[in-house]
Amino acid sequence: MHSHLRTVLFSLLVIVAGPVSALGQNNRYTERSFIPSPSVRAMGDAGVALLGKDRPFFYNPAQLPSISSYFSILGVQAAASPNIRKQINFYNRRVQPAIESNFDLEPDALEELYQDTYELGRQPLRGTGAVVLPSFVYSKNGIGVGGGLFAKTALNYRTKGAGLGVPSIYLLSRTDVMALLSLGVDLKTIGLPGVSVGVTGTRTRRLLAFENKPLDTFSADEAAILLQGNTYQVDVGGLYTPSWWMLPGTLTLGGAVYDLFGGQYDYSFEGSPRIPFLEGIVAESATVDTEAVRQEVERARRRFRLERSFRMGVAYRISSLSVLDGVGVAVDYQGYGHDQQHPLARLHLGGRARLNDTFTVRGGLSAGYPTGGLGIRLGVLRLDYAVHAFEEGRVPGQLRTYVHTARLTLRIE
Repeated sequence: MHSHLRTVLFSLLVIVAGPVSALGQNNRYTERSFIPSPSVRAMGDAGVALLGKDRPFFYNPAQLPSISSYFSILGVQAAASPNIRKQINFYNRRVQPAIESNFDLEPDALEELYQDTYELGRQPLRGTGAVVLPSFVYSKNGIGVGGGLFAKTALNYRTKGAGLGVPSIYLLSRTDVMALLSLGVDLKTIGLPGVSVGVTGTRTRRLLAFENKPLDTFSADEAAILLQGNTYQVDVGGLYTPSWWMLPGTLTLGGAVYDLFGGQYDYSFEGSPRIPFLEGIVAESATVDTEAVRQEVERARRRFRLERSFRMGVAYRISSLSVLDGVGVAVDYQGYGHDQQHPLARLHLGGRARLNDTFTVRGGLSAGYPTGGLGIRLGVLRLDYAVHAFEEGRVPGQLRTYVHTARLTLRIE
Protein backbone atom coordinates (compact mmCIF):
# COMPACT_ATOMS: atom_id res chain seq x y z
CA MET A 1 0.00 0.00 0.00
CA HIS A 2 2.83 2.37 0.89
CA SER A 3 4.46 1.71 -2.46
CA HIS A 4 1.22 2.32 -4.31
CA LEU A 5 0.64 5.65 -2.61
CA ARG A 6 4.15 6.71 -3.51
CA THR A 7 3.19 5.94 -7.11
CA VAL A 8 0.05 8.01 -6.67
CA LEU A 9 2.05 10.88 -5.20
CA PHE A 10 4.50 10.80 -8.07
CA SER A 11 1.71 10.78 -10.63
CA LEU A 12 0.06 13.71 -8.91
CA LEU A 13 3.37 15.55 -9.00
CA VAL A 14 3.59 14.90 -12.72
CA ILE A 15 0.03 16.15 -13.15
CA VAL A 16 0.91 19.42 -11.41
CA ALA A 17 4.37 19.88 -12.89
CA GLY A 18 3.89 18.84 -16.49
CA PRO A 19 3.36 16.01 -18.98
CA VAL A 20 3.21 12.35 -18.19
CA SER A 21 -4.16 10.92 -21.51
CA ALA A 22 -9.57 8.44 -19.28
CA LEU A 23 -11.13 8.23 -20.82
CA GLY A 24 -12.94 9.01 -25.12
CA GLN A 25 -14.90 6.62 -22.92
CA ASN A 26 -15.29 5.58 -19.27
CA ASN A 27 -12.08 3.71 -18.46
CA ARG A 28 -13.78 1.61 -15.83
CA TYR A 29 -15.64 -0.13 -18.64
CA THR A 30 -13.04 -0.27 -21.39
CA GLU A 31 -9.30 -1.00 -21.54
CA ARG A 32 -8.94 1.07 -24.68
CA SER A 33 -5.83 3.24 -24.86
CA PHE A 34 -6.83 6.79 -25.72
CA ILE A 35 -6.44 10.44 -24.72
CA PRO A 36 -9.74 12.15 -23.94
CA SER A 37 -10.35 15.66 -25.18
CA PRO A 38 -11.34 18.35 -22.64
CA SER A 39 -13.44 20.04 -25.32
CA VAL A 40 -15.48 16.84 -25.71
CA ARG A 41 -15.68 16.20 -21.96
CA ALA A 42 -16.99 19.72 -21.37
CA MET A 43 -19.80 18.97 -23.85
CA GLY A 44 -21.03 16.04 -21.76
CA ASP A 45 -18.55 13.74 -23.52
CA ALA A 46 -20.38 13.96 -26.86
CA GLY A 47 -18.23 14.29 -29.97
CA VAL A 48 -18.35 11.40 -32.43
CA ALA A 49 -20.43 13.35 -34.98
CA LEU A 50 -19.46 16.98 -34.20
CA LEU A 51 -16.36 18.09 -36.09
CA GLY A 52 -13.32 19.19 -34.09
CA LYS A 53 -9.55 19.20 -34.56
CA ASP A 54 -8.96 17.15 -31.40
CA ARG A 55 -11.34 14.34 -32.38
CA PRO A 56 -10.16 12.37 -35.44
CA PHE A 57 -7.55 10.26 -33.64
CA PHE A 58 -9.50 8.98 -30.63
CA TYR A 59 -13.15 9.67 -31.45
CA ASN A 60 -13.86 9.31 -35.17
CA PRO A 61 -11.24 9.04 -37.94
CA ALA A 62 -13.95 9.70 -40.54
CA GLN A 63 -13.73 13.38 -39.58
CA LEU A 64 -10.26 13.69 -41.16
CA PRO A 65 -11.35 14.77 -44.68
CA SER A 66 -13.40 17.60 -43.12
CA ILE A 67 -10.65 18.89 -40.80
CA SER A 68 -8.25 21.58 -42.03
CA SER A 69 -4.57 20.67 -41.87
CA TYR A 70 -2.54 21.42 -38.74
CA PHE A 71 0.62 20.46 -36.87
CA SER A 72 0.68 20.14 -33.08
CA ILE A 73 4.15 20.72 -31.69
CA LEU A 74 3.35 19.73 -28.11
CA GLY A 75 0.39 19.32 -25.80
CA VAL A 76 0.17 18.62 -22.07
CA GLN A 77 -2.93 17.54 -20.19
CA ALA A 78 -3.85 16.88 -16.57
CA ALA A 79 -6.99 15.69 -14.81
CA ALA A 80 -7.85 15.04 -11.18
CA SER A 81 -10.78 14.35 -8.88
CA PRO A 82 -11.52 17.07 -6.29
CA ASN A 83 -10.94 14.61 -3.44
CA ILE A 84 -7.31 13.76 -4.26
CA ARG A 85 -5.78 16.00 -1.58
CA LYS A 86 -8.14 14.61 1.06
CA GLN A 87 -7.26 11.03 0.10
CA ILE A 88 -3.52 11.67 0.28
CA ASN A 89 -3.76 13.42 3.65
CA PHE A 90 -5.87 10.58 5.04
CA TYR A 91 -3.34 8.02 3.93
CA ASN A 92 -0.37 9.89 5.36
CA ARG A 93 -2.02 10.55 8.72
CA ARG A 94 -4.08 7.42 9.29
CA VAL A 95 -3.40 4.54 6.92
CA GLN A 96 0.39 4.56 6.60
CA PRO A 97 1.03 4.49 10.39
CA ALA A 98 -1.45 1.61 10.73
CA ILE A 99 0.29 -0.41 8.00
CA GLU A 100 3.73 0.22 9.52
CA SER A 101 2.45 -1.02 12.89
CA ASN A 102 0.97 -4.11 11.21
CA PHE A 103 -2.49 -2.83 12.27
CA ASP A 104 -1.61 -3.24 15.96
CA LEU A 105 -4.31 -0.84 17.15
CA GLU A 106 -6.96 -0.80 19.81
CA PRO A 107 -10.16 -2.48 18.57
CA ASP A 108 -12.15 0.78 18.58
CA ALA A 109 -9.39 2.64 16.73
CA LEU A 110 -9.07 -0.16 14.15
CA GLU A 111 -12.82 -0.23 13.57
CA GLU A 112 -12.85 3.54 13.12
CA LEU A 113 -9.97 3.34 10.62
CA TYR A 114 -11.76 0.70 8.58
CA GLN A 115 -15.00 2.68 8.57
CA ASP A 116 -13.32 5.96 7.60
CA THR A 117 -11.32 4.28 4.83
CA TYR A 118 -14.46 2.70 3.44
CA GLU A 119 -16.51 5.91 3.55
CA LEU A 120 -13.78 8.02 1.98
CA GLY A 121 -13.02 5.47 -0.71
CA ARG A 122 -16.65 5.14 -1.77
CA GLN A 123 -16.11 8.39 -3.66
CA PRO A 124 -13.89 7.08 -6.48
CA LEU A 125 -10.63 8.86 -7.18
CA ARG A 126 -9.21 9.51 -10.62
CA GLY A 127 -6.02 11.17 -11.74
CA THR A 128 -4.54 11.30 -15.23
CA GLY A 129 -1.73 13.07 -17.00
CA ALA A 130 -0.88 13.07 -20.69
CA VAL A 131 1.53 14.44 -23.25
CA VAL A 132 0.81 14.90 -26.93
CA LEU A 133 4.11 14.71 -28.76
CA PRO A 134 4.29 15.94 -32.36
CA SER A 135 1.12 15.08 -34.25
CA PHE A 136 -0.39 16.24 -37.53
CA VAL A 137 -3.40 16.24 -39.82
CA TYR A 138 -3.09 16.80 -43.57
CA SER A 139 -6.33 17.06 -45.52
CA LYS A 140 -6.79 17.76 -49.23
CA ASN A 141 -9.19 16.78 -52.01
CA GLY A 142 -11.39 14.59 -49.85
CA ILE A 143 -8.56 12.60 -48.23
CA GLY A 144 -7.20 13.18 -44.75
CA VAL A 145 -4.23 11.55 -43.04
CA GLY A 146 -2.94 12.07 -39.54
CA GLY A 147 -0.68 10.57 -36.93
CA GLY A 148 1.31 11.21 -33.82
CA LEU A 149 2.87 10.02 -30.60
CA PHE A 150 0.96 10.12 -27.30
CA ALA A 151 1.56 9.09 -23.69
CA LYS A 152 -0.87 8.79 -20.79
CA THR A 153 -0.83 7.81 -17.13
CA ALA A 154 -4.16 7.04 -15.41
CA LEU A 155 -4.86 6.14 -11.78
CA ASN A 156 -8.11 4.84 -10.29
CA TYR A 157 -8.86 4.21 -6.62
CA ARG A 158 -11.99 3.12 -4.76
CA THR A 159 -13.10 0.89 -1.88
CA LYS A 160 -15.85 -1.59 -1.14
CA GLY A 161 -16.73 -3.86 1.75
CA ALA A 162 -14.64 -7.02 2.10
CA GLY A 163 -16.70 -8.51 4.94
CA LEU A 164 -16.38 -8.36 8.74
CA GLY A 165 -16.20 -4.57 8.55
CA VAL A 166 -12.89 -4.56 6.64
CA PRO A 167 -12.69 -2.38 3.48
CA SER A 168 -11.31 -3.81 0.25
CA ILE A 169 -8.93 -1.55 -1.67
CA TYR A 170 -8.98 -1.34 -5.45
CA LEU A 171 -6.05 0.56 -6.96
CA LEU A 172 -5.15 0.57 -10.65
CA SER A 173 -2.27 2.32 -12.44
CA ARG A 174 -1.95 2.28 -16.23
CA THR A 175 0.67 4.04 -18.35
CA ASP A 176 0.29 3.90 -22.13
CA VAL A 177 2.66 5.02 -24.85
CA MET A 178 0.91 5.16 -28.23
CA ALA A 179 1.97 5.62 -31.84
CA LEU A 180 -0.93 5.93 -34.26
CA LEU A 181 -1.76 6.60 -37.88
CA SER A 182 -5.21 7.56 -39.21
CA LEU A 183 -6.75 7.75 -42.68
CA GLY A 184 -10.08 9.26 -43.70
CA VAL A 185 -11.70 9.33 -47.13
CA ASP A 186 -14.68 11.28 -48.50
CA LEU A 187 -16.71 8.87 -50.67
CA LYS A 188 -18.33 11.44 -52.93
CA THR A 189 -15.89 10.44 -55.69
CA ILE A 190 -17.56 7.01 -55.86
CA GLY A 191 -21.08 8.35 -55.84
CA LEU A 192 -21.73 8.62 -52.11
CA PRO A 193 -21.91 12.37 -51.40
CA GLY A 194 -21.90 13.36 -47.75
CA VAL A 195 -20.34 10.07 -46.62
CA SER A 196 -16.83 9.67 -45.25
CA VAL A 197 -15.12 6.73 -43.59
CA GLY A 198 -11.91 6.40 -41.61
CA VAL A 199 -9.60 4.00 -39.84
CA THR A 200 -6.98 4.39 -37.11
CA GLY A 201 -4.24 1.92 -36.30
CA THR A 202 -2.45 2.20 -32.95
CA ARG A 203 0.55 0.45 -31.48
CA THR A 204 0.46 0.66 -27.69
CA ARG A 205 2.99 -0.14 -24.98
CA ARG A 206 1.39 -0.42 -21.51
CA LEU A 207 2.77 -0.54 -17.95
CA LEU A 208 0.19 -1.95 -15.54
CA ALA A 209 0.05 -2.36 -11.75
CA PHE A 210 -3.07 -3.14 -9.74
CA GLU A 211 -4.31 -4.39 -6.37
CA ASN A 212 -7.72 -5.50 -5.17
CA LYS A 213 -7.65 -6.93 -1.64
CA PRO A 214 -8.60 -6.18 1.99
CA LEU A 215 -6.81 -3.29 3.66
CA ASP A 216 -5.46 -5.40 6.52
CA THR A 217 -3.52 -7.65 4.10
CA PHE A 218 -1.19 -4.84 2.96
CA SER A 219 2.32 -4.76 4.44
CA ALA A 220 4.80 -1.92 4.92
CA ASP A 221 7.41 -3.45 2.60
CA GLU A 222 4.97 -4.39 -0.15
CA ALA A 223 6.11 -3.75 -3.74
CA ALA A 224 3.94 -3.76 -6.81
CA ILE A 225 4.45 -6.21 -9.65
CA LEU A 226 4.74 -3.99 -12.71
CA LEU A 227 3.56 -5.75 -15.85
CA GLN A 228 4.44 -4.65 -19.36
CA GLY A 229 2.44 -5.41 -22.46
CA ASN A 230 2.03 -4.51 -26.12
CA THR A 231 -0.93 -4.58 -28.46
CA TYR A 232 -2.29 -3.33 -31.76
CA GLN A 233 -5.62 -1.55 -31.90
CA VAL A 234 -7.84 -0.77 -34.89
CA ASP A 235 -10.69 1.76 -34.79
CA VAL A 236 -13.08 2.49 -37.65
CA GLY A 237 -15.57 5.33 -38.09
CA GLY A 238 -18.15 6.79 -40.40
CA LEU A 239 -19.74 10.20 -40.92
CA TYR A 240 -22.83 11.15 -42.94
CA THR A 241 -24.06 14.65 -43.77
CA PRO A 242 -27.49 14.21 -45.43
CA SER A 243 -28.26 16.36 -48.45
CA TRP A 244 -32.00 16.23 -47.71
CA TRP A 245 -31.64 18.45 -44.63
CA MET A 246 -33.64 21.57 -45.52
CA LEU A 247 -33.31 23.71 -42.39
CA PRO A 248 -30.52 26.22 -41.76
CA GLY A 249 -27.28 24.68 -40.52
CA THR A 250 -25.77 21.25 -41.00
CA LEU A 251 -26.93 17.90 -39.63
CA THR A 252 -24.35 15.13 -39.25
CA LEU A 253 -24.66 11.50 -38.19
CA GLY A 254 -21.57 9.67 -36.93
CA GLY A 255 -20.39 6.47 -35.39
CA ALA A 256 -17.21 4.59 -34.55
CA VAL A 257 -16.18 1.14 -33.38
CA TYR A 258 -13.06 0.90 -31.22
CA ASP A 259 -10.77 -2.11 -30.78
CA LEU A 260 -12.46 -3.72 -33.76
CA PHE A 261 -10.66 -7.02 -33.36
CA GLY A 262 -10.66 -7.15 -29.55
CA GLY A 263 -7.74 -9.12 -28.14
CA GLN A 264 -5.49 -8.36 -25.21
CA TYR A 265 -2.09 -7.06 -24.16
CA ASP A 266 0.67 -9.67 -24.11
CA TYR A 267 1.49 -8.95 -20.47
CA SER A 268 4.77 -10.13 -18.99
CA PHE A 269 7.00 -9.27 -16.04
CA GLU A 270 10.40 -7.87 -16.97
CA GLY A 271 11.45 -6.30 -13.69
CA SER A 272 11.40 -2.55 -13.11
CA PRO A 273 12.40 -0.29 -16.01
CA ARG A 274 15.40 1.97 -15.52
CA ILE A 275 13.26 4.89 -14.47
CA PRO A 276 14.30 6.75 -11.29
CA PHE A 277 10.85 7.12 -9.71
CA LEU A 278 10.23 3.35 -9.90
CA GLU A 279 13.21 2.46 -7.73
CA GLY A 280 11.96 0.87 -4.53
CA ILE A 281 8.32 1.09 -5.64
CA VAL A 282 7.94 -1.86 -8.00
CA ALA A 283 9.37 -5.29 -7.36
CA GLU A 284 12.74 -6.31 -8.81
CA SER A 285 12.99 -9.57 -10.73
CA ALA A 286 15.14 -11.22 -8.08
CA THR A 287 12.59 -10.55 -5.33
CA VAL A 288 9.49 -11.90 -7.07
CA ASP A 289 8.49 -15.54 -7.04
CA THR A 290 7.92 -17.05 -10.48
CA GLU A 291 4.54 -18.43 -9.47
CA ALA A 292 3.43 -15.03 -8.17
CA VAL A 293 4.36 -13.48 -11.52
CA ARG A 294 2.44 -16.16 -13.41
CA GLN A 295 -0.67 -15.56 -11.31
CA GLU A 296 -0.43 -11.80 -11.74
CA VAL A 297 -0.07 -12.12 -15.51
CA GLU A 298 -3.11 -14.42 -15.66
CA ARG A 299 -5.15 -11.98 -13.56
CA ALA A 300 -4.20 -9.11 -15.86
CA ARG A 301 -5.04 -11.01 -19.03
CA ARG A 302 -8.37 -12.10 -17.58
CA ARG A 303 -9.44 -8.77 -16.08
CA PHE A 304 -8.03 -6.28 -18.55
CA ARG A 305 -8.93 -7.70 -21.94
CA LEU A 306 -9.55 -5.44 -24.91
CA GLU A 307 -13.18 -5.64 -25.96
CA ARG A 308 -15.02 -3.78 -28.67
CA SER A 309 -16.70 -0.54 -27.71
CA PHE A 310 -18.54 1.98 -29.80
CA ARG A 311 -20.05 5.44 -30.08
CA MET A 312 -22.89 6.62 -32.26
CA GLY A 313 -24.30 10.10 -32.35
CA VAL A 314 -25.85 13.03 -34.12
CA ALA A 315 -24.70 16.65 -34.32
CA TYR A 316 -26.13 19.92 -35.58
CA ARG A 317 -24.02 22.94 -36.53
CA ILE A 318 -24.94 26.48 -37.50
CA SER A 319 -22.40 29.16 -38.33
CA SER A 320 -24.05 31.90 -36.26
CA LEU A 321 -26.95 32.32 -33.87
CA SER A 322 -27.61 35.82 -32.60
CA VAL A 323 -24.33 37.04 -31.06
CA LEU A 324 -22.79 33.54 -31.06
CA ASP A 325 -20.68 31.93 -33.75
CA GLY A 326 -19.73 28.32 -34.46
CA VAL A 327 -22.74 26.94 -32.57
CA GLY A 328 -22.98 23.18 -32.32
CA VAL A 329 -24.97 20.61 -30.35
CA ALA A 330 -24.36 16.86 -30.16
CA VAL A 331 -25.75 13.68 -28.65
CA ASP A 332 -23.68 10.49 -28.21
CA TYR A 333 -24.49 6.99 -27.04
CA GLN A 334 -21.57 4.85 -25.84
CA GLY A 335 -21.55 1.07 -25.70
CA TYR A 336 -19.06 -1.34 -24.17
CA GLY A 337 -20.14 -4.75 -25.44
CA HIS A 338 -21.79 -5.77 -22.17
CA ASP A 339 -24.78 -4.72 -20.07
CA GLN A 340 -23.02 -3.61 -16.88
CA GLN A 341 -24.46 -0.10 -17.15
CA HIS A 342 -27.98 1.16 -17.62
CA PRO A 343 -28.51 2.68 -21.10
CA LEU A 344 -29.17 6.11 -19.59
CA ALA A 345 -25.69 6.03 -18.01
CA ARG A 346 -24.23 5.79 -21.51
CA LEU A 347 -26.08 8.82 -22.90
CA HIS A 348 -24.15 12.07 -23.41
CA LEU A 349 -25.20 15.41 -24.86
CA GLY A 350 -23.81 18.91 -25.05
CA GLY A 351 -23.28 22.13 -26.95
CA ARG A 352 -20.67 24.74 -27.76
CA ALA A 353 -20.58 28.33 -28.99
CA ARG A 354 -17.79 30.73 -29.90
CA LEU A 355 -18.07 34.11 -28.21
CA ASN A 356 -15.30 35.66 -30.29
CA ASP A 357 -11.97 34.68 -31.87
CA THR A 358 -10.54 33.99 -28.40
CA PHE A 359 -13.22 32.33 -26.23
CA THR A 360 -15.43 29.26 -26.72
CA VAL A 361 -17.93 28.09 -24.10
CA ARG A 362 -19.15 24.50 -23.72
CA GLY A 363 -21.69 22.66 -21.59
CA GLY A 364 -23.72 19.48 -21.43
CA LEU A 365 -24.89 16.42 -19.54
CA SER A 366 -22.85 13.23 -19.05
CA ALA A 367 -24.94 10.31 -17.77
CA GLY A 368 -27.28 12.95 -16.33
CA TYR A 369 -24.55 14.98 -14.60
CA PRO A 370 -23.93 18.63 -15.63
CA THR A 371 -20.62 19.39 -17.35
CA GLY A 372 -19.01 22.57 -18.62
CA GLY A 373 -15.83 24.18 -19.82
CA LEU A 374 -14.02 26.93 -21.67
CA GLY A 375 -11.66 27.12 -24.63
CA ILE A 376 -9.14 29.93 -25.07
CA ARG A 377 -7.19 30.58 -28.28
CA LEU A 378 -4.19 32.91 -28.26
CA GLY A 379 -2.34 32.63 -31.54
CA VAL A 380 -0.73 29.19 -31.69
CA LEU A 381 -1.64 28.45 -28.07
CA ARG A 382 -4.83 26.56 -27.14
CA LEU A 383 -6.07 26.15 -23.58
CA ASP A 384 -9.09 23.92 -22.92
CA TYR A 385 -10.68 23.30 -19.52
CA ALA A 386 -13.54 20.99 -18.54
CA VAL A 387 -15.32 19.84 -15.41
CA HIS A 388 -17.07 16.59 -16.17
CA ALA A 389 -18.52 13.51 -14.52
CA PHE A 390 -18.33 9.73 -14.82
CA GLU A 391 -20.90 7.23 -13.66
CA GLU A 392 -18.92 4.53 -11.85
CA GLY A 393 -22.06 2.58 -10.94
CA ARG A 394 -24.59 0.73 -13.03
CA VAL A 395 -27.34 3.36 -13.12
CA PRO A 396 -27.28 7.17 -13.27
CA GLY A 397 -26.96 8.78 -9.86
CA GLN A 398 -25.47 5.71 -8.16
CA LEU A 399 -21.75 6.50 -7.93
CA ARG A 400 -20.59 9.69 -9.61
CA THR A 401 -17.05 10.97 -10.01
CA TYR A 402 -16.35 14.56 -11.02
CA VAL A 403 -13.01 15.37 -12.63
CA HIS A 404 -11.32 18.63 -13.62
CA THR A 405 -9.32 18.45 -16.87
CA ALA A 406 -7.09 21.00 -18.59
CA ARG A 407 -5.00 20.83 -21.77
CA LEU A 408 -2.46 23.29 -23.18
CA THR A 409 -1.54 22.81 -26.84
CA LEU A 410 0.95 24.51 -29.15
CA ARG A 411 -0.54 24.12 -32.62
CA ILE A 412 0.24 25.57 -36.05
CA GLU A 413 -2.62 25.75 -38.55
